[in-house]
Amino acid sequence: GRNRLNNYIAVHQAHMSDLVLDGFVVRDDSSFLTLPSVVILEGTIVCLDGISLDVQKQITILEGTGHTAWVKTTQFTYQAWIRGGASIFRYCSPHGHRPYVHKHVFAPFDSGRETEIVEITDEDRIPTMREVIEELREWHGHHAARIRDELR
Repeated sequence: GRNRLNNYIAVHQAHMSDLVLDGFVVRDDSSFLTLPSVVILEGTIVCLDGISLDVQKQITILEGTGHTAWVKTTQFTYQAWIRGGASIFRYCSPHGHRPYVHKHVFAPFDSGRETEIVEITDEDRIPTMREVIEELREWHGHHAARIRDELR
């Protein structure tokens, strides 16, 4: 929903600090770029065992200016992958051929092929970036031994 830009950034930074302290996130290489009508959050969240999450978010300025402007995320892509390029999953906001938020699921240990596309039609079930990272941490927990074997 709507949020003040300064609060949006503060919540993002607090979540990222918590995730780094938890140990799964190694480094947050994402940053905010403020343009006249939109704020872009873009970069990579570096995680354990060569796992990364590429983040691209468009946060539209609805009204106001500066840090007290009202904003809302209007487009996003969260691409989870393992070093070497194999995708794990990707969340996308609606675009062209897909009218709903959707998740692409891949088989990173089986040629990286796409195995499923899940449409998320209930707005309350659209994950936040933190929830995506927590899902990725859970995925890592189930696959850490195999990742380490594959990286040898």
